[in-house]
Amino acid sequence: MPRTRESEPIHAPLPEGTTFVRIEGPPAGEPLVLIHGATVPSWELHALVPPLWEAGFRTIRFDLYGHGRSDRPRARYRLDLFVRQTAALLAHLGLDPGGTALLGHSMGAAVAASVAARQGARRLGLMAPMRDFHAVSRAARVVGWPVLGELVMAVYGRRALIERRRRRYEAIGQPELADWFREQVRRPGYWRALVSMQRNGALADQSACYRNAGAAGHEPVILWGTADAIIPRSDVDAVAAAFPRCQRVELEGLEHKLMLTHPRRVVERLLTCWGAEGGSPSAVSGQRRPEGRDPSGISSPS
Repeated sequence: MPRTRESEPIHAPLPEGTTFVRIEGPPAGEPLVLIHGATVPSWELHALVPPLWEAGFRTIRFDLYGHGRSDRPRARYRLDLFVRQTAALLAHLGLDPGGTALLGHSMGAAVAASVAARQGARRLGLMAPMRDFHAVSRAARVVGWPVLGELVMAVYGRRALIERRRRRYEAIGQPELADWFREQVRRPGYWRALVSMQRNGALADQSACYRNAGAAGHEPVILWGTADAIIPRSDVDAVAAAFPRCQRVELEGLEHKLMLTHPRRVVERLLTCWGAEGGSPSAVSGQRRPEGRDPSGISSPS
């Protein structure tokens, strides 16, 4: 791995496509792989990096296939494509899976759980974990239909998604992210990959990912904002139930993009559960930890 605190971007030549990677933080820090969700690449996790640096982690962010500056291979975009990509990246970087922490957001949480189940992980964090987006979004199911999906995406879906991102980023005081998003969608193959994800089940029921991780003995930290309009509480309940032991943190009033609006609060809660000394904390069976007053004093987007 690069020896600098903040590396130049890497374009890793993996078996199924080149992957855009950023490795940041203290060279001797514990490696922590950050896995983003659907539609938006790894820059959505950028605000988590400084507090994770301060805690001594060496962060690895990368764009899943079809997103950002990674390749858009002509493949079926099932969740397993992203699981294979993550595993291949760890191997390319020479990282021991058992000594590496994984932190995934939304769909990325299902990817992280799958990677942990297959090859191990030192720690596992699940932010706003997606269980079955198709069950809560009729539009997602329609986009997955053959022929009609491409038509809906071309006529309505593209404009709607871009406009939704613009409004959301303006609402949290980060309008520049809308420009970053528009830059991504202009890259050839983005919309094709997005339709393929809907059609091939990447956003459908991923309960088995969490059950497999639970059966492998992982005890994740599950973080969820109580104002999340994308991932319902019932799905978080189901994800937590897949693990015999886990730590569950509810962040009062935070929404789906909790890592953008309140990154330090998220990292603080995560590290509290993981243990201040870097050891493995004791876990409890799905116990909820409602958020109290934020000791950091952060009450507005960071």
